Amino acid sequence: MRRGALLAVVLVVAVALSTLLLARVGVGGEQPPGSGTSGATTAAGVVSPAPASPPSGEAAPSVPPAPSVAPSPSGEAAPSATPAATVAACPWGGRLDRPDRSVEVDYPVSGYFMLTTADRCATRAKVQGAHAIGADTIVTFGAELTPVTVGALRRPAKDNPFAGFAVDGTDGYRYATARTGGGRIRDVYTYANKSAFSDAALFCPRRDGRSRTPDGDFTWWLLPVEGGYSDCDSPSRTYDLVVSYGGSVDADTLLVADAARFGMSVYLGMPRPRPDPGVGFVADASYTQTLGGFTSRVLADWDRKFGRLDAFAGAYQTVETAVFTNADVWRPNLKVYELQNRIVGFRLPKAKQRVVVSPYADLRRGALPVSAVRPSFQQIADTAAGVRMILAPQDGGGTGRVGAFRPGDGGTRVRADLRGVVGRTTYGAAYAASTATLYAEASRVRGVTLWANVEAFRPPGQVGHRAPGRLDVLDTQVALARPHVQKVIAYRWDEYLDGSGLADQIRARG
Repeated sequence: MRRGALLAVVLVVAVALSTLLLARVGVGGEQPPGSGTSGATTAAGVVSPAPASPPSGEAAPSVPPAPSVAPSPSGEAAPSATPAATVAACPWGGRLDRPDRSVEVDYPVSGYFMLTTADRCATRAKVQGAHAIGADTIVTFGAELTPVTVGALRRPAKDNPFAGFAVDGTDGYRYATARTGGGRIRDVYTYANKSAFSDAALFCPRRDGRSRTPDGDFTWWLLPVEGGYSDCDSPSRTYDLVVSYGGSVDADTLLVADAARFGMSVYLGMPRPRPDPGVGFVADASYTQTLGGFTSRVLADWDRKFGRLDAFAGAYQTVETAVFTNADVWRPNLKVYELQNRIVGFRLPKAKQRVVVSPYADLRRGALPVSAVRPSFQQIADTAAGVRMILAPQDGGGTGRVGAFRPGDGGTRVRADLRGVVGRTTYGAAYAASTATLYAEASRVRGVTLWANVEAFRPPGQVGHRAPGRLDVLDTQVALARPHVQKVIAYRWDEYLDGSGLADQIRARG
């Protein structure tokens, strides 16, 4: 009996020691390399940087003091560690605690657009897969800041996550109205991009807040309808209410942390306005003040969470514009660019003040003259407002707006999948110029770094009337762009490279 009791004590001690060891290791078991920060590492192995000083150019907003516990990426206290064995294995066979940093082939596309996700395994699969075929850059999209009615905000429906918006058990809209101090709410906007905002985004303690409900996590802001982009109080006591829906896991933080592990860079997409209801290809300019105020909060959040991380490289202009000879047609898009570029300039540290913008041109016969390409792109470059602009024109090779053909191939019949766009004709008859000419003209634009954004898809198909492209066509698109640009990125990883098997073809070819 004594021997059995002794054995039981030994087992209890061993279990306690094992639990303590796992808690110290955490889920990820590593700190991202090259993070450039000494911040605390959370249970997920994600670095939470120390708060950065507010960038110059605007008075520092009023931010509540940081909590005494090391903050997690969502701005809340870090959860207790979970044993690595329970979450390390992913369905696709990889492991969160053992990133495979090998590069199997150095394909000349070195960056990809990606969709963010709050799923750790899905994020790891994307980052690791792109890195394996030579990528060092990721670009994401921001969500739309969408105007809604109060009724639409509250509408109970499976596809409306905002219906559960409440604060301390009170209807969220009614609660926010009470916080106006006897004023009123003019308009309501929603934003859903899987974000968990930190305290840095909450400039005004009386006007901003978070709410965790059984239906989800919400962050809300009352933005003055007049004044600067960091002001808290409205002279007319009139505010716009912005409500963000997200989870306790921040998709942007997952992506930036994994990019750090693989030595990659991320450009995060800024919020975008909805398209103008009357002109679908330009931004709705009716709520520019509110867009600016909200963008200022988003970028302050990025500065707090990522400003000291090497993996965070800058921002992406989620509004993608066509270019026209008549500047009045697309002026609202240019105004959004200048507005958000200025906010990048005073919200992000100098080293992160980079903005990628990816316009597109239509060089089919009778559309944009080739002579208008450079002046149109120059108008975009002139919106930089002091930040470093990376101009990455879409090559048009996938949509069929620009011909992906080599010099001397003007008499060649267009690819079969382009016939629905330009008809049964030759490249020379269908297009005023090729993608090589597009980038040659763009290379004459002043004040930008020039990249190419090649379209890894073709017109027919089920995904937005598109289908994944062929590797031989992608090779041609890349070859046409490379002599004129510093870097080639592609749209987009999730469906046209990874989901289609095109990335596997690149990997297999070696």
